[in-house]
Amino acid sequence: MSDDEEDITVGRSRESEPARTLRELQAQVNTLTDVASGLSSRVRALDDRIEALEGTEDNDPVEDEPAPWVVFTPPAAAEDRRHRDDEHSPLWTVENFVAWFNITYVGLSGGPARPIPDCWRAHPPLAMEVATLAYSWRRANIGATANVRDAQYWHHQWRPGFAARLTDWVHSHCLDGRHRDSGTPARTDRFSTDADTIPTGDNEVQQHNV
Repeated sequence: MSDDEEDITVGRSRESEPARTLRELQAQVNTLTDVASGLSSRVRALDDRIEALEGTEDNDPVEDEPAPWVVFTPPAAAEDRRHRDDEHSPLWTVENFVAWFNITYVGLSGGPARPIPDCWRAHPPLAMEVATLAYSWRRANIGATANVRDAQYWHHQWRPGFAARLTDWVHSHCLDGRHRDSGTPARTDRFSTDADTIPTGDNEVQQHNV
């Protein structure tokens, strides 16, 4: 091989190294471009998802929706989005539930499924149980916590148990709409003031702190 041929061969070899490096860099750039494109698509998908969820929160408040098996319009509650700015206390939720319960779950005359007496707030143990009855019904039937098994269990266990215990907390006259003091004396709930009164149907009982 002549000196000229050797120089040409070496020159070609030296020219191929930058070209190979360029191809490798181009391949890396192409790979990074593909990764960036994939990430951009995922970010756009997340943005669309967030926008959809925000639209649901503003226009379709699932947390307040009654479950499909709730046949009748549920009682209004302080926890409902449309009532949160009204500064209602949880007691308002319970009072609305009592009214709703008494037009929904009263059975045959003389049977155990009696209406909750108007004087329920004048009987502290009854007030406590009515409150849990209301909120357990809401949890089983309203919004994301609604579950048909819990709803049926409420009918099977909680409501009948509550009905059976009514006479533990109130005088029999109370069940007929004639309030009589019995058991634990009435006292102020934590959402009211000393000036508030407890409705008892025929009259009102002045509340007192203990």
